[in-house]
Amino acid sequence: MKNQLKLNEPKKARLHSIVDVGLDFSAMIRLFEKGSKRKLHREMLNKIEEMFDAKSEGEFKRSHSKFCEWGEKEISLARKTKPPSYGQIAKTLDVVLKVAVYYCHLPDCVKYLQISKWLNAAVDTKMMNFLRERYPEHIKPWPKTIAQVHNSDYMKIQEIVRKFINTEHNGRITPVQFDDMYWEALNRQRLP
Repeated sequence: MKNQLKLNEPKKARLHSIVDVGLDFSAMIRLFEKGSKRKLHREMLNKIEEMFDAKSEGEFKRSHSKFCEWGEKEISLARKTKPPSYGQIAKTLDVVLKVAVYYCHLPDCVKYLQISKWLNAAVDTKMMNFLRERYPEHIKPWPKTIAQVHNSDYMKIQEIVRKFINTEHNGRITPVQFDDMYWEALNRQRLP
């Protein structure tokens, strides 16, 4: 008897593909141990549904935090010198959420409008350096890389992103838009 393919219904297959694209887009997978992408993908599919169903920003943030705490315990870095930081797991999740919610308008157009305001910027080292120059007193000491970002630092960095948005953009952009705009500007010299 031939093996039968197990097919997901189209909506679920789409979400699987979008999470896969987001994981690759994050550029973080290369830092994690071989096989981590599959573990991250599986757990993200579970958590992302929970995040899509969130009734409040607090509920959304709790799901986000639970995923990051799970990742710190369950995912290993390729070099295995230490576990991944909260910041490394959060950046990975933030990029996947950006792709799923901001770019693809999941879970639907109505919920997208609500959730997109709750998304965090997928801050990288260059963005942290940029923010540190403007707000040197807000975190002591400022992490130098995303690998040094712990839970409390991550929360403060996201608050600083929102403060910067309010000060420099009069609150007219979201953290995800900050991420896109400033990632592109800070990396422009690397682009073709």
